[in-house]
Amino acid sequence: MAREITTTGSKKVSTLCKEFNANFPYLRLKICPPEAKALVAKGETINGVDNSKTLSEIRTKRGAGEISFTGSKNVGRIEWEFETIFGLYVQICYTTKEGKRYYTSGADDKKSLTQLNREKTAEGCKKDVWE
Repeated sequence: MAREITTTGSKKVSTLCKEFNANFPYLRLKICPPEAKALVAKGETINGVDNSKTLSEIRTKRGAGEISFTGSKNVGRIEWEFETIFGLYVQICYTTKEGKRYYTSGADDKKSLTQLNREKTAEGCKKDVWE
């Protein structure tokens, strides 16, 4: 069972993404500025935030709380928490066996991280490794 990952914002984006990937190796965490949500809705390409910064340095909201990642947490809940607490747009991503990168769809929002990771493993998706 994956260990819990928790952040209040003092963690570097790259560290959080590495920890997430270590626990859910077939999934990837993409953290973006809030305006990325509108771009995705239009089908446009989005850029992530500066991975060398901490969440506190890039956040646009000062919501109370912390975010934790456990295997039982739903994808949609994580996305909602990032938007509510930090004012950031987050997507859970994966890479197909052919090497194509995708964001989870709304159909995946009710799936737990463990369930989604298992599905992507069974589909032959590639492991993502943060360096």
